[in-house]
Amino acid sequence: MRITVFGASGSVGSVLIPEALRRGHHVVAVTRDPSRVTIRHPNLTVMVAELDDVPALEKTLTGAQAAIISLGDAVADTGTRTILTAMQNTGVRRVEALTGFGTSAISRRELTSVMRGVVAGIRLLTRPGFLAKERQDAMVRASGLTYTIVQPPTLTFGPATGIYRQGAYPGKSILGRISRADLAGLMLDSLENDSYLNESVYLQY
Repeated sequence: MRITVFGASGSVGSVLIPEALRRGHHVVAVTRDPSRVTIRHPNLTVMVAELDDVPALEKTLTGAQAAIISLGDAVADTGTRTILTAMQNTGVRRVEALTGFGTSAISRRELTSVMRGVVAGIRLLTRPGFLAKERQDAMVRASGLTYTIVQPPTLTFGPATGIYRQGAYPGKSILGRISRADLAGLMLDSLENDSYLNESVYLQY
């Protein structure tokens, strides 16, 4: 599969890309600073594009079967908006977006009342970033594309274990943990297996 990764040099993208290459995928790593993508591989193409430049983003999507969006809070909404436009313009239909734990009213319905209260408190404390992720979530759902929205709790730099809860499980908690390596595994599994289509998914240990 040819996958375009936005946020390639971030803390998740830098873990996800080597795993995608290990699995045999062709990856287009999109970044503003190519020096931050240090990995070299025959199936890796590094492309420079600003997130507000739709024509440049369209070029990064040429031949792609899917796109992964992993952006920081500051550009989560504005960057996702232009990426989705570029995808719609180029006919790339499959998108996977990394948002945050409980970043939509729909996904918060899966939480206990106590956890919804905890999330509401964190939403107030981190309001600008949380609201940006909420807007990102809403854009993806309304895009008309085939999407998966991944909503992890706190991320760690631990190793891949392959052992974690996902989807419908009790005790979902924003206080939980998941390594970036296991998060990358779930995201790639979802693309490869067409799982969680037009859904959001929680995961944690």
